[in-house]
Amino acid sequence: MKDTGGEVARLINVERLGREPMKFDIRATEEECEALAKSLDILGLSDVAAHGSLVRQGANGQVALTGRVQAAAVQACVVSLEPVAQAIDEEFTVFYTFDAEDLEVEDLDKVVGMDEADPPELIVGGRIDLLAMVTEQIALALEPYPRQAGLPEPVEEENLDLDQVKKERGTHQPFANLKDLMSKK
Repeated sequence: MKDTGGEVARLINVERLGREPMKFDIRATEEECEALAKSLDILGLSDVAAHGSLVRQGANGQVALTGRVQAAAVQACVVSLEPVAQAIDEEFTVFYTFDAEDLEVEDLDKVVGMDEADPPELIVGGRIDLLAMVTEQIALALEPYPRQAGLPEPVEEENLDLDQVKKERGTHQPFANLKDLMSKK
């Protein structure tokens, strides 16, 4: 496959990918941006673009997809629910494999650390879904707790004794005298 040249590409056939890198350039339409925003459960998404290249790794036959994703996202503020804009500009590398055995983890308790490479994704039908990869990269780049500018910072509570807090707040304790009543028997 040749350079996609700015057309929105969903699937790229990588079965015949050789040693030469295959370039891609995705620009999402307005309808696609709306669909992506809905799938990410955010208020809006615009100017979604991704470009990069796919290269077959020589030793293991895996495909390395390296690129950059850019977008403008709008999420709801976690405090006021007002729209909060965020510019996304992230570089990424994702590995894919043709062999399902590469996905098997021998140690079921294995945890992938932050400095370790993620396990590869499986190539289904000889094709990679670039739009799904872009959606995943945007989801990873989104601010997990978006806050509107100018809001007061949250006040951290001190570690207080639960009994002390109940006394200060005057919490009703319906069983407070039960111990005394039981001992009078």
